[in-house]
Amino acid sequence: MEKFFVDVAWPVVALLICLTALVLFRGPITALINRTKKVGKGGLETYDGQTTQKGDETKGLDEFLHSFDSPILLEVEQGVLNDLKTRKIESPEDREKALVRALAASNVAIHFERAANSIWASQLAYLRFLNSSGLNTDIAGAVTFYDQAKYQYPEFYEDYDVDRWLGFLREFKLVGQENSKIFITIAGREFLKYLIALGKPEPLYG
Repeated sequence: MEKFFVDVAWPVVALLICLTALVLFRGPITALINRTKKVGKGGLETYDGQTTQKGDETKGLDEFLHSFDSPILLEVEQGVLNDLKTRKIESPEDREKALVRALAASNVAIHFERAANSIWASQLAYLRFLNSSGLNTDIAGAVTFYDQAKYQYPEFYEDYDVDRWLGFLREFKLVGQENSKIFITIAGREFLKYLIALGKPEPLYG
């Protein structure tokens, strides 16, 4: 179980913690930024005459870290530290590179999860068609897949035209377009690999 958390879960957990922190402390952080006059050796000076000393910053960090204390979080955190040590990734520079790579992997995974949870069956079928063709295809090919889906699921496509249908794939960087030619991107190919590797269920409609 610990191995799973080390290899898979801890980058995602770290990212979710960052996002949660931004949501939870958005108000206080925004207020502090708006009141900030300058930052110097003495700390943070605000327009209301208050200065945040270095000791206050340490206290704030401690309070922030303790606000996320939980058995599972501490276990994963310790697993990260142990894994870095086992891999002999101990210098600040090496740790930064490793953690940046892990965060990048988390961003890709979250991006693909969002796409997998939203993509329609016809869009996935079209993406696979582009992948197997290996060539740029005319936009008319996309219209063919769209029309078939619209015929089968008219209620879904009543206010969903082909531009929005294709726009979904472009928004998630799964396809690219040059003039009237559509092609699958590197992200699109990796997305298909991701679905296979994780055994993601097929979308049932759309």
